[in-house]
Amino acid sequence: MKKLAGFLFLILLCYSVYHDFNQGSLPAAGKSQKTETIAPKQDSLPYFKKDIEPGDTVLSVLEDKLKGPLPVPISKAVQDFRNLNNGMEPEAIQIGKAYKFPDYPVRD
Repeated sequence: MKKLAGFLFLILLCYSVYHDFNQGSLPAAGKSQKTETIAPKQDSLPYFKKDIEPGDTVLSVLEDKLKGPLPVPISKAVQDFRNLNNGMEPEAIQIGKAYKFPDYPVRD
């Protein structure tokens, strides 16, 4: 009887370890949990379209258009770019494709 109880305990222990390694009992710090946030569309944000050329970045395109530094914080410019391009990350832009860029007023 002790051997059967020990065997069942061993099977339960192995299953528990297997489950923890595959699904886990707590969310892992390195893994991102999928959450979806639906933000209202900002139709009031003015924008311009530009084809990306070699060496272009979101910030360089905005600074070239404004002929100087950005009038808003970089984090806002990046967020506005994401909103205009359906959540696309600025690091993922591709040469030859056209993207919408926020059109900020020029400060004099």
